[in-house]
Amino acid sequence: MKRHFLNRALAACLIVSAAGALSACGSEREHVALNEEGKPEKITFMVTTIIRPEDGQQALCDEYEKNTGIKLEIEQPEHNQYYEKVSITFAAEDPADVIELGSTYYPAYASEGILWDMTDAWESSDLKAQGIVDERFVDSLRYDSEYGENRLYGFPEQRGNGTITYVRKDWMDALGIEEPSSYEEFYDMLKAFKEIGSCEETDSNGVSFKEKYEGKTIYPLTVAGLINSESPYEIYLREFYQDARPDIHYDEKKGEYVDGVLEPEMEAALHRIQDAWKDGLIDPGSISNKTSTCRDKFYAGVVGCFNYWAGTWYKTLDKNLKMKDETAELIPLASFDKEKAYYIERPATAEAITNFCEHPEEVFEYFLMYMHDGDEGELLFSRGVEDVHYKVLERDSDGKIVKAEMLPSLSDPTSILDKSFYDANLAITDCYDPFDVDERITISMEIFDENSILYDLPVLNSTIADQLPDIEVAKNQLLSDIVIEDKTVEEALAEYEASTQKQREIILNDLNGTDES
Repeated sequence: MKRHFLNRALAACLIVSAAGALSACGSEREHVALNEEGKPEKITFMVTTIIRPEDGQQALCDEYEKNTGIKLEIEQPEHNQYYEKVSITFAAEDPADVIELGSTYYPAYASEGILWDMTDAWESSDLKAQGIVDERFVDSLRYDSEYGENRLYGFPEQRGNGTITYVRKDWMDALGIEEPSSYEEFYDMLKAFKEIGSCEETDSNGVSFKEKYEGKTIYPLTVAGLINSESPYEIYLREFYQDARPDIHYDEKKGEYVDGVLEPEMEAALHRIQDAWKDGLIDPGSISNKTSTCRDKFYAGVVGCFNYWAGTWYKTLDKNLKMKDETAELIPLASFDKEKAYYIERPATAEAITNFCEHPEEVFEYFLMYMHDGDEGELLFSRGVEDVHYKVLERDSDGKIVKAEMLPSLSDPTSILDKSFYDANLAITDCYDPFDVDERITISMEIFDENSILYDLPVLNSTIADQLPDIEVAKNQLLSDIVIEDKTVEEALAEYEASTQKQREIILNDLNGTDES
């Protein structure tokens, strides 16, 4: 069985550490000097989410050099090979100056001491002093390791964002359903959705839902896996997991680290999932669904409820759904429990400076701080280059842009480019963004913000990375057992507990300081 990617990420770090990663002899990169202004002549950036060459990547690099006097070289491996390439560059002692690291990988590399500690640089920075950065997202990347507590080894690319539940409002109206205000009402809504194919009510074009869905399979809810393959593991089935947290985490009430799978909240969540599965409310393909599979089913118009990313995705889902059925109406749901915020905002993706970088202080100032300056740099790295990625519609008397709009993608003129690097709607600053924002994006983010909590970084060190893959396998087996094998929740939990006892003891003893070895 394929090993979990966390183990591969940590293994790469350990290879680097064992090879003497911080020695100067390994790198094949050319020496980078500082120019007369004290800026590095060149910065290298390994990243997967930035615009691709065919959409004007070089124009962005050229504009950055024009504005700062620094040459920017982007290394962009294929998305599905990205972390393998990152691992290889570290193992070869030849990483880029700056590397994009998702919140699951970031702690792995930080724990090995191969990322530059930017804590002091941030605390003394002009950007922090300006007060335009929402520091919740900076603080979400603070990390405790043997190298220090509450240290910052990466700066947020943008907000971490999270998922929100989207539902077919036209189905709700046809079935006489109000927006659910409790789990029981949410469950009843899904049960009602099963019967949309026999509903005699008509859509806005006068076509009955019975006629529209004749012979089609209806999925009240679809999801890409009953448990996610990475942290946060419970992000996609929020109404069912609720306050369960199926990972190794610190329990404030107990004052120790626990395996959340064996906590009472998880048992209750498993009962909710099992009941919904037995009642036919969850897409039976959900055990193996990819997110793309779920989107295809949703766009086909046969899904009533789908938990997916907040913000821009509301616009995308709604647009693509209406291409299939112009009468369809989609809305995001607020949390039905006003005492608890059930949606999860992930820790931000980090832009980390490696300890191989010759001029980390200058790279921090002239690259990371520049791209979040709330002005010229932010406009460049969120929207792109004028007359390449966007056009200006209006300027004020000082020449400052007050209104602009995005241009069609260079590689696909039928679609409009939405960003150059990070999403302006997820910016961590009080950003300068002279673009109209689609109302659907605003609505989705407002509901998400009112009903979400910001998660901390996943706990990760070499001990956890070594033991976690077996726990991940057992966790997936647990979910499979209660829905496919029809075992009781209690039986499945007992088997999980027994099969992971050794691994959990090693991890928890290490984290709680009770390891006697």
